[in-house]
Amino acid sequence: MVRRPPELRAGSRRSRLSSVSAIIDALWRARRGTRGTAALVGADGALSYGELAEQVHALAGRLRSANARAIALLAENGIDWIIADLAGLASGATVVPVPPFFSPAQVSHLLRAAPLDTLLADRAGLPQGSGFVATGEASGSLAWYRRERTLASAGEGIAKVTFTSGSTGEPKGVCLGREGIERTAIGLAQMLRDLGIRQHLCVLPLATLLENVAGVYTALLLGATVHVPPLAAVGIGGSSSVDGPALRHAIDRTGAHSVILLPQVLKALTRAAAGWNDNPLRFAAVGGGRVADADIDAAHAAGIPAFQGYGLSECHSVVACNRPGAYRRGSVGRPLPGIRIDASDDGELLVRGRSMRGYLGEAPLAGEAPVSTGDLGRVDEDGFVYITGRSKNVFVTSFGRNVSPEWPEALLLHEGAIVQAVVHGEGRPENVAIVVPAHSGIGQAAIAAAVAQANRGLPDYARIGAWIVADEPFTPANGLATASGKPRRGAVLARYLPDDSAFSSPRNLQ
Repeated sequence: MVRRPPELRAGSRRSRLSSVSAIIDALWRARRGTRGTAALVGADGALSYGELAEQVHALAGRLRSANARAIALLAENGIDWIIADLAGLASGATVVPVPPFFSPAQVSHLLRAAPLDTLLADRAGLPQGSGFVATGEASGSLAWYRRERTLASAGEGIAKVTFTSGSTGEPKGVCLGREGIERTAIGLAQMLRDLGIRQHLCVLPLATLLENVAGVYTALLLGATVHVPPLAAVGIGGSSSVDGPALRHAIDRTGAHSVILLPQVLKALTRAAAGWNDNPLRFAAVGGGRVADADIDAAHAAGIPAFQGYGLSECHSVVACNRPGAYRRGSVGRPLPGIRIDASDDGELLVRGRSMRGYLGEAPLAGEAPVSTGDLGRVDEDGFVYITGRSKNVFVTSFGRNVSPEWPEALLLHEGAIVQAVVHGEGRPENVAIVVPAHSGIGQAAIAAAVAQANRGLPDYARIGAWIVADEPFTPANGLATASGKPRRGAVLARYLPDDSAFSSPRNLQ
């Protein structure tokens, strides 16, 4: 049985690995009681807590000797990625994860925009003009590259720069301090400690803040084993392909007690869960996008302990989460310890207690100002947070009714025939949906049935009166989705509704 590391206390003795990092200190202490216990399990082997601590310590020393102060990580999921990330934390360097789902143009932009001096990568063929030169050194599967020209620092005390493309073009760097990152992981560990999580399976790319902080860091603070196979081994292909049976098999193979899932991944796992009587999961966090209540209900009916959470890169990842024993249907849970969430007079959610340091290339933020989320919502009398839409996405129909498109979109995505949808109705007498079928065999009758079913859960002003079947999925490659797979509304509407014509009855517009 894996033993938990000691509780984190103010003023506790710091390890020889780091004088500042609570996560590294906890890792170093944990190696004494769990030296033979697996901390990480990957495709090519495993490391005990003791071995992990030693390897992180050794690589942190190499980074300090090389004066590596800003390090990019460009690699697939694996043990070496986690070692390099923890070594950066231990050495006091700034770590810049490069999402594997970024397009070549986005990777090139990131490498140019970030103030990097070192790159650790598991692949050759870096973008032209990046300025990096191979040194001949390696850290496991990761080759070292150095950039000779000196760039401005990301800022004092910046532990990580996470790049998010949001809803527009080039990725934007969010600068995060070590304390905020660690307070998030510690808060999650406190929230989940009584669930007895001993095995965590990484399903999302490690370069995403959600898996990096809420997955790996939190699991290590709990003294759990982190399973980090290649994404293909858990059924994840690219940014939009999910193999539910493969994911179920990976959960069974690893005995995973916890996973973090995107909404589409949850749906795929739920469909594959028939007869899954020996499901080992104790907690399946769902985030990264709005989840229909019906999808959570379906997961629970299938025996999957799915609980929706909520977070932002600008707030160091998770800020609120449901959990067993503290769950309210339709909500994204209660705030983590040390976080306060309120609704402004116009309904926008504001987060206090976990603010970023600022965006890369912009003036740093002063103090702990509340973060304007751009999300509309409310907080009930028991502290549970509800998201109703995005303030910038709200449209007004020709009948003067305000509609958050996320609402009908969530109902459309619950129907198995549709995997992506964008709903629009600005100035229209009816709302139009641009939809992507689940596969090429989905016909017009199935789409019509899915639209009709979604409309049954909507008031008349929010119902879908017409739809367009997209000729290809929304992806980063065609410019119709962000790097994390969220549709770029403006680009989708420009392509499929260029004249924004109005129609008056339910139909396929193609």
